[in-house]
Amino acid sequence: MPKFVPPPWLGVPSPGSRVRRIRGRVCAVLVSLVLLVGIQVLPVDHADAGKGGRLRAATADGLAASYHVAAPAYYRPALLDGKAFPVARSNFLSLLEFPNNWHAPRLRLINGKWELVGVHLGIDIVAERGTPVLAMEPGMVANVGWTFYSGTRVGVRGVDGHYYLYAHLSSVQPGIRSGVHVAAGAVLGRIGNTGYGPPGHRDEFPPHLHLGIQSARGEWVNPYPTLALLYRQTVTETTRTQAALDRLAAAGKRSAWIRRAENAYMSLNPPGGE
Repeated sequence: MPKFVPPPWLGVPSPGSRVRRIRGRVCAVLVSLVLLVGIQVLPVDHADAGKGGRLRAATADGLAASYHVAAPAYYRPALLDGKAFPVARSNFLSLLEFPNNWHAPRLRLINGKWELVGVHLGIDIVAERGTPVLAMEPGMVANVGWTFYSGTRVGVRGVDGHYYLYAHLSSVQPGIRSGVHVAAGAVLGRIGNTGYGPPGHRDEFPPHLHLGIQSARGEWVNPYPTLALLYRQTVTETTRTQAALDRLAAAGKRSAWIRRAENAYMSLNPPGGE
């Protein structure tokens, strides 16, 4: 089978260029913070890694202060009208973006050749490999496993009658199988870049979630407007939550900070390197 190579006009960046761009952004942000605040950040004491640690910061004039900080974690989903944004947001600097690429051109393998005969019936949410994928709508798991284009995927029949497709996963969450009922925001698996080949095939494109929604009538619909609303809700709620945690940390209210952090974050590990 010929190797799938995304053509330049699809606008799919190479994994290497994306990594370099993200590293550049991280360095720029860190430099800006150091210049703006004028602090020297010392190592975190993770005496209680699951509930955060204590970070000691030496200020520019030599004074020292101590703050409570959370270990890298993912926020619990923020629901809007019973739905959740399908990719978890984190409290650390990470990649998450979803351009409206509904009906963008797509190649299909026909008689051993890649032909431009398809369109994109979903929205791609780009994120780091291993980022949790969440159920957008409550419902029952309809199918789990491999398909040629979707790779490792989970399909959920929502209580609204729509079918929700979560594709290109690197792994499926333990316990997720056909017939299982899931709540909105339940973890279904982790972001990956599987697919466009036989079982186990990956790395034809950068890690992302393909989110597709098929109506009860069998028509695929554009998820982008709903995703934009859900993401705005997620940003609003997680920003408010983090601000509340920061106020408790600044006031030195450790017990209250720990209780709030337990409610704010999911008990999931951040993505590991490869």
